Amino acid sequence: MGGVSPQSYYERQLRVSGWGSEGQKRLEKARVLMVGIGGLGCPAASALARTGLGGLILADFDRVEASNLPRQTLFTPADCGELKVEVARRELSLANPWLHLETTSRVDAQQVKALVENVDLVLEGTDNLETKFLVHDACRSVGKPLILGALYQWEFLTTVFRFDQSPSPCWRCLYPEQPLDGCVGGCADVGVAGALAGLAGNHMALTATRLLLGLESATGTLLYDATDGTTRTLKWQHRPDCSCAGAKGDWSWLASGFEPSPRELTSVSWDSLTASQRAVVVDLREKSEIREGDWNWFEQRGSRVLHRPWSQWSNVSQTWEPEFNYLLVCEKGWRSEKALQALPSGVTARSLLGGFQRIRAFS
Repeated sequence: MGGVSPQSYYERQLRVSGWGSEGQKRLEKARVLMVGIGGLGCPAASALARTGLGGLILADFDRVEASNLPRQTLFTPADCGELKVEVARRELSLANPWLHLETTSRVDAQQVKALVENVDLVLEGTDNLETKFLVHDACRSVGKPLILGALYQWEFLTTVFRFDQSPSPCWRCLYPEQPLDGCVGGCADVGVAGALAGLAGNHMALTATRLLLGLESATGTLLYDATDGTTRTLKWQHRPDCSCAGAKGDWSWLASGFEPSPRELTSVSWDSLTASQRAVVVDLREKSEIREGDWNWFEQRGSRVLHRPWSQWSNVSQTWEPEFNYLLVCEKGWRSEKALQALPSGVTARSLLGGFQRIRAFS
């Protein structure tokens, strides 16, 4: 390791007030789960890896693509097409050879309980509301602190949930009805300033470090606007009739609310489809997301393409021909899964697993 020892590696942070050797020992015993290795996850994981954690679990199902590179700082053009978690593990192992790293794919209902039970703290940085609420509810049930981040053009927010303390207001106190994915637009829809992701991800890592050291840290939501450099804080009270009342240790919601439905079981890969099963491709992306040649890829393989953007899905009367098989496609496969659930029961349709990102990675 070039003569570098842990003592010399961590020397400067040990001098920080409230840190010291005792704080370093606390970090060495801590395990953290990072959900999403994207614009937020890359800087957050990079900063946390260098603190001297006992273990860091990286969770993401996605592959690196060119549009990630301005803000996802663990990746380079040479990494395009590779699994993000594998590239991140390789880079972080080089950055801190004493760190124990684990990887897993997309966090889902089947594995979320085991993941959050075996860590001390969770960071969530995906652009998918369903995943955010799933991780939030799991952390609430097991009583683990959660730091949640989100990006929007020139703004970011980070929210700290102290589910290790009681009582603790939760996200469902604020949003009794879970919003639909795509309701505010993800990075692919509305864009994001690359440097903003680094600022937000490092803020998440700094907050996580303070919590793991046993230091006080602000709770609630911090909103930062890069257009004028202003910040706002949002706090809310625990709602007595919220589902979080007495929720610690209660996993009944996971069994009852996240059972896969028949529609969910029909998300499929392209290679598993016959020509008739992909006769009509329905592109749910917004016009700004569509790249030149995207539809040609399907048309060259004998599919007809329709454009029915997700933002208008519930507002426009859709006509479905019973004799056709429809393949719903979006950028990553999340919106198409949601759209699949809303189709009339007589429509034969499937959702393309991984969406256009997976098609690009393998084409």
